[in-house]
Amino acid sequence: MTYWQTAVNIRADKLTLDTQHKRQLGPVLGATLVCNNLDEVVQAYCQQLHFSVVADSFVKESESNFWGVPKLLGARIVILAASNKDAWLRVIEDVDAKPENSLLTHGWMAMEVNVGDVDAVAQGLGAEFTVVGPPAFLQMSDAIKAMQVVGPAGELSYLTQILKPVPPFELPMTQKKSGSLFIPVLSTPDRAATLDFYESLHHADKGLQFSTKVTVLNKAWGLDIENQFDIATLQLAGNTLFEIDEVPHAEPRTVPGESLPAGISIITIKVEDIDRMSALTQKKPCEIDSPYLGDCRAILLRGPSGEFLECVGK
Repeated sequence: MTYWQTAVNIRADKLTLDTQHKRQLGPVLGATLVCNNLDEVVQAYCQQLHFSVVADSFVKESESNFWGVPKLLGARIVILAASNKDAWLRVIEDVDAKPENSLLTHGWMAMEVNVGDVDAVAQGLGAEFTVVGPPAFLQMSDAIKAMQVVGPAGELSYLTQILKPVPPFELPMTQKKSGSLFIPVLSTPDRAATLDFYESLHHADKGLQFSTKVTVLNKAWGLDIENQFDIATLQLAGNTLFEIDEVPHAEPRTVPGESLPAGISIITIKVEDIDRMSALTQKKPCEIDSPYLGDCRAILLRGPSGEFLECVGK
């Protein structure tokens, strides 16, 4: 959401879209929530955001080994599909999970999710979703209308309706009640270093850097509402992007021993060439076969802000 407040006014010649190299990152495939109230989370997403359960099982040994979290072996895991049939949301129960305010900590801060009618979504929300920003058109654009909510796992979501193309940006549109995750938002202590990390993995487009007002961050930190943060965005394949917000005074997110961080824990992304990723990161791909990832090879990375990124290839 912070991205659009400024980016819709940036001319095409300010972007560096690389047509010489094939994009290595994208599309974003989904997100994983870790919570202590799985049934409540699943019910809220199904009843209020029109998701449906596509798998309800337990964490397998291959998965817990891949994540390096033996405590979660046998934990309940549910995969949810949005009403556009994209099964992108994975929810894992850890009874000891303690949600932290993602606006005050570094790591995955928010999920920007496509919806067909943000006003209808707002009307259908119950107490499980706290509205921190009601539906509103962007100040400078009638193409995008969005709201912000905190969900039952403590996750911050930007629910965004895109009414028409916003060139030169590559964005998804949907007529469904709920759609796909298209922008994971990352909180970092160092925008430049984080953008450099993801640009080297991507090996294509260069990011866009700017400063803009971020209302939810200003409110969370008790700052002047006009205060600006340093932001970057990176266009990925498949009408998806990364947004990187520099939040200097945030604390590192707690990563419990033998478990995963609560809230937005992992972002999963397709990688065009997993062997290139392996050579670049010095990490060997693991063979994975799961209801969420299918039969694939995957690498789990820790990014500069401590974030978990699940990279999936063939």
